[in-house]
Amino acid sequence: HREGGGMTTRKKGFPRACPALLVLLAAVPMLIVTVPGASDYPNHLARHHIFAAIGQGTALDRYFIVDWRWVGNLGVDLPVLALSSWLGVESATRVVSALIAPLTVVGILLLSRSAHGRVTGGAMLAMPFAFAQPFLFGFLNYCLSVALALLVAAAWYANRRASLYTSLAFGLGAIAVWTAHIMGWAILLLLVAGAELAMVRNWRDLVHRALRAAPLILPLVPLLVWRAEGDGRLFWYAPHLPQAKAMNFVTALKGLSMPFDLAITASICLGALLAFLWASGRRLEPRLAAGGGLQLFATLLLPTTVLGSWGADLRLAPVAMMVMVMAIRPAERPERERLMIMLGASLFVLRAGWTSVHWWQADRVLQKRLVLLDEVPRGSRLGFLSAEAECDNWTLTPNRKLGAYAITRRDAFSNTLFQIPGSDVATIRKPSDRARWFDGSQDIPVRCPEGAPDRLVLGERMRSMAQADFNALWIAGLDAKSIPRLPGYAIAYSRGIDTLLIKQAFEPP
Repeated sequence: HREGGGMTTRKKGFPRACPALLVLLAAVPMLIVTVPGASDYPNHLARHHIFAAIGQGTALDRYFIVDWRWVGNLGVDLPVLALSSWLGVESATRVVSALIAPLTVVGILLLSRSAHGRVTGGAMLAMPFAFAQPFLFGFLNYCLSVALALLVAAAWYANRRASLYTSLAFGLGAIAVWTAHIMGWAILLLLVAGAELAMVRNWRDLVHRALRAAPLILPLVPLLVWRAEGDGRLFWYAPHLPQAKAMNFVTALKGLSMPFDLAITASICLGALLAFLWASGRRLEPRLAAGGGLQLFATLLLPTTVLGSWGADLRLAPVAMMVMVMAIRPAERPERERLMIMLGASLFVLRAGWTSVHWWQADRVLQKRLVLLDEVPRGSRLGFLSAEAECDNWTLTPNRKLGAYAITRRDAFSNTLFQIPGSDVATIRKPSDRARWFDGSQDIPVRCPEGAPDRLVLGERMRSMAQADFNALWIAGLDAKSIPRLPGYAIAYSRGIDTLLIKQAFEPP
């Protein structure tokens, strides 16, 4: 009866071409723009340019060091490096990044088919999480690792026999997920642990299933080697912890606009509740339910920073919600299941479509703003200061990281790169720069509720950059008349909210 219902649902409510169209749609936001709207995207792009250019005799050799080693944070870095010589760094980064959401969608569809025997309405309701807050934040390595974890988990759920070859394949799959990002490996372990625990009948069976899953812990070897090189700053909990934990779930789809994002989240939750009430006996698929439950528990337990990586619990919350929605069994009545499939597909189309529109509109503005870089001397030291922060910080944009494009397009130094001790293979060469001039140093605080940037802090930061021998300063978010004067620097470019100051005695290298 279930098989017959599944075939009827697929034929009448879920045409064969629909999954392919949804997968293609997931790639659109990244492919239609030149400057993607993910917040951390400029930093990833700059890192990739450093990887490709280091040792080639550019000014970047004076500013950065690349120490290639095996760490659990290389997701998009490795494929971009492989493609850069053919496509160029900017195109390669955009193409590889464009694969993340489609791979996530494929992982959801395959995991649903492996667990339920078909693509369910719950799986369709989970698909908008391909564009969850971590993706819009630009956690590219992490998001790719999540997609790979879903694919490996789908293969695990579908595997019916254990052999040396399958054990080796799953061990290699776990290593690939870990190499992309360590958090993706943790998600894979929780999905598999839930699947195996849900099927345990006795203690002997528990031991057997633990041994069966042993190949998935192979990444412990590179993990121990990696963390032996760390600096000890591994864990940190955010203040106001109960509120922060609750907001991790409320803001799972944060990034575009508050009303739209909350409406999509509420629609998914309401649709999941209806799907659960309509399911046969109101049941959950035990393996997915256990895996999702473990992830929910981990989200509540995890510190804000784990192994130097900020936002560990924030990143995990959307995945936990996604898996729990996927766990809902299909309704016995095909027309009800078709309704859930249509609802999920509609929400996904809305999410992907609005992300595309939002990024496309922003891209036209960002490209015009980046014209300023044509006036930045190649190989210079550019200090970037962003006074664009808003009191309502719901919308995620790359504005406060735009200075990183100076690294990509002008081989310059910029103070926007993130530095994660022990996790970065690209580090700032000069100790004084490494101690101060990295991501966060560009932010000028805003006085709320009036929304005005603190000009005293701005002036102090400009003077500090002048003392640190920055040849050029890009102040974003203010018109030139509102910027404090800086002795020894003259305005070389001013347009809208962007002003470029260049040291008057500076001679390009």
